[in-house]
Amino acid sequence: MAINDDRTDTNFIVGGYDFLSELDAQKASLDLSKIKVLEERVKASRPKDIKAVYEKAIENKIFKSPIGWEYLARLRDRLYASGFSEEELIPIPIPVSLTRHSAFENLSVQQRIRPVTKDNKAEFKRLFPYILNIFLLIIVIAMFIIASTSDSDNILNYKRNVTNRYSSWEQDLTQREKVIREKEKKLGIDSSEGYYGGANND
Repeated sequence: MAINDDRTDTNFIVGGYDFLSELDAQKASLDLSKIKVLEERVKASRPKDIKAVYEKAIENKIFKSPIGWEYLARLRDRLYASGFSEEELIPIPIPVSLTRHSAFENLSVQQRIRPVTKDNKAEFKRLFPYILNIFLLIIVIAMFIIASTSDSDNILNYKRNVTNRYSSWEQDLTQREKVIREKEKKLGIDSSEGYYGGANND
């Protein structure tokens, strides 16, 4: 009878262990291949060499699964059989908690109840596009205002500036012609033609 009937379609069995995830199964497979390499070196080794391999494997945290830890336990048994005492051997560390919620149960009530904190980064990421769009819209509006009120000619105010310039010139010419006619009257020059009318009669 299977322990977990829910996972019949995806079983991750390696070395007689049924793992909960594919990643754990891959770690176990890797441990199996490491064990094969070490077995070739340790088989005919002296107890001191076996101890060195055992200690290096623990110090370098070579094994990441129960398969590797079981191998370390077998090495430990061989070392006991060779005459080493428990005090002379490093204990095998188990880097995972085997009891569920043990850390949670040890916490006080205040530590268990955590206030809901707002995730400011997520809030900023959500609002950033809106802020950026508003900023860009303000810049575009400011550019249109500057372009339309500017004295230099551009595509927005070209017609108005040219019209204003010509009307200013026309007004200036009319003013000058008026002054000239007044001077002619003072000097007694009376011309019924326009200002440039008789210039080519000579």
